[in-house]
Amino acid sequence: MLRNESPQELRRKLGQMDTQEILQKIDEFDPRKLNQMGISLDEIKSKVTERDFEKLVQVLGPDGAIIAQRLKSLLK
Repeated sequence: MLRNESPQELRRKLGQMDTQEILQKIDEFDPRKLNQMGISLDEIKSKVTERDFEKLVQVLGPDGAIIAQRLKSLLK
């Protein structure tokens, strides 16, 4: 979605989401839990670029930087 849709369209779709709720959901995940869900952090690391994080910040506004940083920390 980040690569194929405009920031305005993504903002419209995500506009109803509470950023605190997003941060809480991110905090719930650890590498072991993600692995059990069939999600490979190594695969995500290889696909997500800095540009994707920049677009995420554009879409989410002021709280986007916090969410992007939290996601980056999760992927390290």
